[in-house]
Amino acid sequence: MHLTDPKRNAYLCEQLDICKQLFASYQQAQQDHQSKAELFAKQQQAADDAEQKAKTLRGKARALLREMMGQPSKQMQDLRSEERAAYSEAEDYRTFLAELELDRDEAALAMLDIGRDYVEKRQYALQVYTAGLLDQASQLEPLLKALAMHEDGLLREGQFATWRQLGFESAQAAALSEFNTQLTRRLSSYQYDHHADSVHQAVPWAHGLEEARGLSPCKYNKQKAAFAERRQALEAANQ
Repeated sequence: MHLTDPKRNAYLCEQLDICKQLFASYQQAQQDHQSKAELFAKQQQAADDAEQKAKTLRGKARALLREMMGQPSKQMQDLRSEERAAYSEAEDYRTFLAELELDRDEAALAMLDIGRDYVEKRQYALQVYTAGLLDQASQLEPLLKALAMHEDGLLREGQFATWRQLGFESAQAAALSEFNTQLTRRLSSYQYDHHADSVHQAVPWAHGLEEARGLSPCKYNKQKAAFAERRQALEAANQ
């Protein structure tokens, strides 16, 4: 149980469940993006290798041509054939790469969109938690009793009490000021361990969420439209 108030705690648990589902979706989107990014990188390397092979074969063909004094030969024909095949292979890779690159970019945008939703729901859940904790703190009878007794004691100090000379409008204001000084001192030395807090454990932070936080709806829609245009252009080119 995170909060002592049953209703507040139940509502907080609902928000944490929403965050849990969104975080799982975000992790899945991360894996999807990573796999597509790795596939793109692998195919890009294959295209680079094929292109480098073609350049090497072209160099060999030119060197052989100089040796043969421009006379055609079976070896030259074979080299030229291998060169054309290598360039054709590289071109095929490049065409396929455009699709893989778009798949990767779309996966990245989808991941950030889910991440942004998670960040917003996470922030709201923490706000609910904080409000509940503050409500619990405000209901501490011993604290209220101590402040009331201190106020009563200040009132009994009479007309020339120190708090009057310090300019406080009332004994209550003086009592609250003293308490605030003590509270500030204790708060400055208080070490809050997020990792040990059950609510913070339920809404973890992950790599990429900082970028997701900065994805505005306008930016998302703009990128979504740009990807749709790229997809349409690829489909038209493949027809």
